[in-house]
Amino acid sequence: MARAAEILYLASVTIFVASSAVLATLGRPAVQIAAPILPLAHSHDPLELAAVLPVATLPQLYLQPQNPLMWALLIVLWLTLLADGIGQYLDPSDHGPHPAWLPLSFALAVGALWPWLVGLHKPLATLGALLMLTATLSGAMRARGQRRPAPGFLAGWSLALGTATLASLIGAPLDLTTPQTAIVAILPGAVIGMAAQERLDGSLGFSVAMIWAFCAVAVTTMASSPGVALAAIIGISGMGVVFVRAAT
Repeated sequence: MARAAEILYLASVTIFVASSAVLATLGRPAVQIAAPILPLAHSHDPLELAAVLPVATLPQLYLQPQNPLMWALLIVLWLTLLADGIGQYLDPSDHGPHPAWLPLSFALAVGALWPWLVGLHKPLATLGALLMLTATLSGAMRARGQRRPAPGFLAGWSLALGTATLASLIGAPLDLTTPQTAIVAILPGAVIGMAAQERLDGSLGFSVAMIWAFCAVAVTTMASSPGVALAAIIGISGMGVVFVRAAT
């Protein structure tokens, strides 16, 4: 049964990495996080609106990176997960009555599917993002003390992505602009992340992933939307505090 669990976990890692790699390289239009041009803000001309409104959703910042920092975050996530999956297959350390492989395998399987629904069915995509987030946090907590950075890193990335997806769903009926939606995603995400890091103890990969994600958002939006960049910097500061506490 143990060998079957390790094979299942490695398979889920492989499927997740393959799915997200294909999605990331599809080359969809970049997310434009910028305030609409005021004279056109109330325009009903489709051509004018297309010129000033975002052509993609906020989660695409993480799923289909548009800058080297986000690409690096995604590539490190892939490599960390693959190394963890192979490491667990060759030298298992996930023992005990509450193994981490079960919630992690579930999270990776869901994570291979729901991002494809972001532009097609937002409620279903959001449900998938929240299921993935819950499962990764559970897996990261179960993996405490196993000296495995991958579960915590995956949980941090999932939290940043999950709050972005939820904020996109909430922002649509409220007519929030993309910068406003990004702020709604970042600040609550940072608060949840700070609380989660306290539960994860020494799983520093969690804070590293979130700080990295917020840094990438700040770099992406610094010129076009200072408010989003400021929110990201606040999130970085908060996560930096809990990172230092966890490290010491």
